[in-house]
Amino acid sequence: MDQDRFIELAPDYALGLLEGDDLEQFERHLAAGCEACELELGRMDAVGDALAYAVPLVAPPAGLRERVLLAVDADLASSKREEVKVAPPRPVAPRADGPSPSYSPGPWPPPDRAAAPVAPHRGGLFGGLAPALAFAGLLVGALSGVYALKLRSQLALVRGDLERVQAVNQELARILDVVDSPRLRMVALGGQAGTPGAAGRVLWSPEGKKAVLYAYGLPKPPAGKDYQLWVIEGSTPRSEGVFPVDDKGQAQLVLPEVPAAGGVGAFAVTLEPAGGLPAPSGPMVLLGSVAQVD
Repeated sequence: MDQDRFIELAPDYALGLLEGDDLEQFERHLAAGCEACELELGRMDAVGDALAYAVPLVAPPAGLRERVLLAVDADLASSKREEVKVAPPRPVAPRADGPSPSYSPGPWPPPDRAAAPVAPHRGGLFGGLAPALAFAGLLVGALSGVYALKLRSQLALVRGDLERVQAVNQELARILDVVDSPRLRMVALGGQAGTPGAAGRVLWSPEGKKAVLYAYGLPKPPAGKDYQLWVIEGSTPRSEGVFPVDDKGQAQLVLPEVPAAGGVGAFAVTLEPAGGLPAPSGPMVLLGSVAQVD
């Protein structure tokens, strides 16, 4: 038997489930001083100790106590029956009014029919409890699996929350980078024919080529549509990406990069197919000229 096989048998040995040749070979191997198997058994002990505290208490199934007690009683009764010695038959006396029997009572049992030795009962109390203990082990294993699955689900939720917080922090850092610019400008955007109640502001740092859009009063875009922001350089629109709108009609977008101040003529928002287009094709909803800079 190779080392990998002994490592596989270590958990069963720790739980007392090994029998026969596997048990004998494993104990001989362990007695020879295998450090790897000793380490694995130590890990199993640590896992068993942890399970005792990690798994919440669960009420046993109805009738488990009665089944265990019945199994113990049956095992004890079986042990007592095996300990009862078989009494030899009483010799039959010859009849006075008839011939003697054709046989003579001899020793019991006859030499050629000696009773086979009764194998000692190895079950004992714990043998009767084996089914219950096995069931309890399966129950603990199942509960441990459920508990581990719950922990993994909670960990995934925490990881998702952490990623969202990190994304928000990065966005705030980019906004502060724009707002802290020494020569910050503001461009007002007004609603157009289809969205007269909408408005927006672009906080713009021409020296840093950075800007942040804030929009208000925008209706939710129809299905399959997105709002797309444009920087107008002369007469050429340059896409700065699409952005979502919340339930209050508000939106926020950090522009990835704004051209130099001399080339920017206006900022505009249009309604485009989902994901945006290389050039505007839909109706304009917001527009602000750089000439309106405060």
